[in-house]
Amino acid sequence: MTATRNGLALAALLALAGCDDRMGDYPALLPTDQLLAEPRLPGHAAEVATSPDSVAQGLEGRAAGLASHPSGPVGTGADLTARADALRSRAATLSNMSLDACPEGAASCNEPAPETVPAGN
Repeated sequence: MTATRNGLALAALLALAGCDDRMGDYPALLPTDQLLAEPRLPGHAAEVATSPDSVAQGLEGRAAGLASHPSGPVGTGADLTARADALRSRAATLSNMSLDACPEGAASCNEPAPETVPAGN
């Protein structure tokens, strides 16, 4: 009877010992005061808090500067078609390559494979 009681006590002790989170499997919860706190501006936004008008003027100046630079044409229809065809050709070439193939000129592909000695010889 005593052995059975000791065995049950030991089993209960081991079961309770397994409930401890020593390994940190579960994240710590965020304290409520941090969770419910008013949002704060990040450090790099301090200028906006003190003088939002100067920041707005600076952004408008940057926008005007970018708008004053004429953007060149992206390309003619023929240029874009030729580029698209070249990309399709390259994609077709790559899709037909074996994943085990060695790229041309790679130094690691030119090295001979090391000889393997079977185990037990």
